[in-house]
Amino acid sequence: MTSPWKQRHVAVVGAGRSGAAAAELLLHLGARVTLTDSHPASELATDLSRVADLGAELALGGHPAALWDQADAVVASPGIPPQAPPLATARARGLPVISEIELAAEFATAPCVAITGSNGKSTVTAMVGAILQKAEFEAPVCGNIGRPWSSVVAAALRGDVAPERYVLELSSFQTEAIGSFRPRWSAILNISADHLDRHQTLDAYAAAKLRICVNCTDADWLVYGSDDTYLADHLPTGPRLVPFGTSATNTGPAAWLEGETLRWRGPEARSTNVLDTNDLQVLGRHNHLNAAAATAIACLAGASTSDAAKALSAFRGLPHRMEPCGTVDGVRCVNDSKATNVGATAAALSGVDAPIWLILGGRDKDSDFDALLPHLSSKVRRVLLVGEATARIASSLGGQVELDECGTLEAAVDAALRAAAPGDVLLLAPACTSFDQYDDFEQRGRHFRTLIAARAATD
Repeated sequence: MTSPWKQRHVAVVGAGRSGAAAAELLLHLGARVTLTDSHPASELATDLSRVADLGAELALGGHPAALWDQADAVVASPGIPPQAPPLATARARGLPVISEIELAAEFATAPCVAITGSNGKSTVTAMVGAILQKAEFEAPVCGNIGRPWSSVVAAALRGDVAPERYVLELSSFQTEAIGSFRPRWSAILNISADHLDRHQTLDAYAAAKLRICVNCTDADWLVYGSDDTYLADHLPTGPRLVPFGTSATNTGPAAWLEGETLRWRGPEARSTNVLDTNDLQVLGRHNHLNAAAATAIACLAGASTSDAAKALSAFRGLPHRMEPCGTVDGVRCVNDSKATNVGATAAALSGVDAPIWLILGGRDKDSDFDALLPHLSSKVRRVLLVGEATARIASSLGGQVELDECGTLEAAVDAALRAAAPGDVLLLAPACTSFDQYDDFEQRGRHFRTLIAARAATD
């Protein structure tokens, strides 16, 4: 294969996982690569030794002005906003700027499943991967979950893997930069306000999500959450539409919950009972809907309902997503640290049928915490507030529910376990990012697990 990138000098902006993976792919394609980031190496979580050994130049702690004179093109990591100064400078110099997703798509060796949404996309992506694996497809799960897509594409070009499907989780940061990428099967699970610190408005955020299928035609499929009224009112034209939800809303292909039964009606118009939701190991009605979405996507991509039933009944969920962490003095403790927005927290609350002690807080993303009020009154015993967003959440929820301003996760766990009764649930579903006190939501979730394990050991 003759590479169109051979001997071109490419500046990769953003030295996180995706940027490093883009650099690796470009080097494999024969490009000369400079990987640049405004942060010094000491502040980066990514190990850059591999790409440096492969031949990438590193320009860290700033973007050298000479770089834009030397570069022929720019590849942007998804963490870099489109209006960021280095990208604006590159465009002003007339340099083409593409995203890591666009780079990987150019050299993908198999059709793509692409999944986005405000909440549930990691779980659905993992479920789809498990179903396709059960159906004996080589279907690596990558993108915003697991390995960056560029890394997997580079492995495929080397002959290390032979994908038959790529299963991608895509964030709004990735979908907003789509130019020509066209997935064969796409999904938008739901849309609720998130990342408004970057997108500014719900409509702008939704527009970024909807770009996942901007290039799709009636030869392609879009699975969407039909219970989401905003999404249902903003559906794109182009791909064939397949709803999933709590009821069948059409006469064509659909996945839906009928009581405790997950059902699927495929393009051939035959309806099938897939499984009883009581056989699922994941908690919450929202996860039953995630299973419906995954069934629709995977069956359209070539799996059978039998494959779906077997894979889903064995699927134990992902860490930090409604993850049971043990019981202390009869109080069940659940880690949903990945609930970093209001919609995710609302979904978590709907999945618990017991009195709840809810830990909220962290770093705010300009969220509307008032939207939690309808979900709090009936089942939440007390809200325990932590982190930077404490005052803002208190101003929204104060007077509507009992609040404790705890400051730290450890203090919140202690306060809840002192006061909760057997049969209650202590739920970490913060509706905020973790970056005020932790490196990421995984570190926050691990800390919660550690705290619960320590208290369970003395129970």
